[in-house]
This record gives sequence, structure tokens and C-alpha cells, in this order.
Amino acid sequence: MDKLKQKAIKSHNADLVKIMEPLPVIDYLPADLLTDEQIEKIRNPHSLRPDNNRELIAILYRKREELQPFESFIEALKNTGDNHEAMAKHIQQTYVWPSFCSPT
Repeated sequence: MDKLKQKAIKSHNADLVKIMEPLPVIDYLPADLLTDEQIEKIRNPHSLRPDNNRELIAILYRKREELQPFESFIEALKNTGDNHEAMAKHIQQTYVWPSFCSPT
């Protein structure tokens, strides 16, 4: 994933780790974005939800930009409830904002 996109997610990391429900989110990600092994790791019933959220975010950071992990993650958040939709909006605003503030 692109560094600016990672930075946008990192700026909301605490809320994502605390609030996000990872299982509905991974259900809305494209089938080719996560391997079965990665999905099982995120769904680990012996892990706490914050740990599963950290795992999902870490996996997305390592994905190639061609797979559009950031865009897919934002769309998955938008489709999985009001709290997730609000997080998606905040992350998008964080990502877009620096491009408008660059010196001319």
C-alpha cells in the first residue's frame, strides 16, 4: 500500500483497533485481496478483536498498490455499518487533505 494511504489509516489507528468489527469488513473485501490463510488469521477465535483488527491492517499495509487495498478497505468500511462508514469518511478526508495543502 502507498505510504500516504498507510499514513491516513495510521492517523485513525486507535479508533480502528478499538471500534472496528473485522469480520464484516473482510466479508466485503475483494476475494483476491486476502488469502484463505490471512482470513483465518484475522478470524482467529482465540484472539481479541483489537488484535484481529491490527492483523487486518498490517496485512493491508503489505498489499501491492495494484490490488487497491486502501480503496477496497474504505469501500468495505462504508458497507458495514454507520460507525464503519464514519471511520471511512475520516480516513478519506485525512488522505485527501494533504494534497490540497501542498505549497504552490
